[in-house]
Amino acid sequence: MDLRNWQNVNGLMSVSEVGVFGLHSNDPRNDEAPPLKLAFWRGSSDPNLTYPPPAQKLSARAWLLEPEGHPSDIYYSDAAAAEIEDIMINFKPHVVILEGLWLHRYIPLLKRHKCRIVLDLHSIETAKFKQMGDEIYGNDLQAKLSREILPARIELIERKASHAVDQIWVCSDVDSRLMEEIHEPPVPVHVVPNAVNVDRYQMVRVGECNHPQDVIPNGNTIIFPAVFGWEPNAHGAKFLIEEVFPELVTVFPNCQLLLPGGQPTHQMIEVAKSEPRIVVTGVVPDMLPYLGAASVMAVPVFQGGGTRLKILEGFASKLPVVSTAKGAEGVDVKDGVHLLFAESGEEFVDAIRRVWTDGFLAKKLSANGLDLVKQNYSWDVITRRISRAINELHNITAGKG
Repeated sequence: MDLRNWQNVNGLMSVSEVGVFGLHSNDPRNDEAPPLKLAFWRGSSDPNLTYPPPAQKLSARAWLLEPEGHPSDIYYSDAAAAEIEDIMINFKPHVVILEGLWLHRYIPLLKRHKCRIVLDLHSIETAKFKQMGDEIYGNDLQAKLSREILPARIELIERKASHAVDQIWVCSDVDSRLMEEIHEPPVPVHVVPNAVNVDRYQMVRVGECNHPQDVIPNGNTIIFPAVFGWEPNAHGAKFLIEEVFPELVTVFPNCQLLLPGGQPTHQMIEVAKSEPRIVVTGVVPDMLPYLGAASVMAVPVFQGGGTRLKILEGFASKLPVVSTAKGAEGVDVKDGVHLLFAESGEEFVDAIRRVWTDGFLAKKLSANGLDLVKQNYSWDVITRRISRAINELHNITAGKG
């Protein structure tokens, strides 16, 4: 969720001085501060806090035996805690934004200091993992973990965290309702949707991006950008490869499928080796050239929560979008106005075919999508929401002073 973190940093800078601390010691960006006037830009020095984590650390972590243990607890370390303690003592932040539920073990440390804590949730993890667990069958250990143990453990962790902080940020009205229904937190819940810097996509909209070397420009190119290490995205890529693309090539022989993004699956890599019309890139330094090479964005996401940044990127790039209803959850869209909804392979094939053969429809969807992202999901809009949320925390602190 780097794009969400980046939007939040920029929004917070309109309110106050901002410092950023990251946990992954092997992130190559740790030594390259962005062109912003930040108080600090630091990554942890703990060599075990890498992404992906060391294999021996994964195998040694006995999270299952701990009452509130979770696999993500590998991202807690005493060294990182000491570094955060140093920041709290010397920088003395008034507000700390904790990015994601999986950093919940740092909350007790933060609460020892005079600061307000905001838990920024990318999705309501209890609901997401329960849905994913309900779709898993079998009686092997992995199935039981995913279906029974993890959802219950996550519900406990998320409820405890939501009751320990001073404010909660969620990505959509749907997530706000889920948070209130499941956990009944005693603190305000603010909707801070995912957003994009619309101006950044201007080069894509006007066709000034250079196409990637591994893409042959034509008018029939599908893009599904994602981090494929997340199971719903991996499933979506498999769905496009097996159920959608083979049908489309019978009608559009030169069509291409672009799957840019980190952690591609073994199947994706192997398919791309034998089918040159399917492009699998791994991590790319810039997504804009791939968006510029596409003529439609497909979002076959059937699980999860939050707001889909990839859809907002498609709208900002003035690309027609075809998505499942779940894939567009959290974005205020209408079928046939801003995008086309599709749920099955057959429906995706038909919707993409319509976009490629009906120029009027493609232009209408593109124009309406761009208008929507400018009005509701731009950085300017989200900055105002962040400002209101932070000012509310300041007012609470002043009232107690």
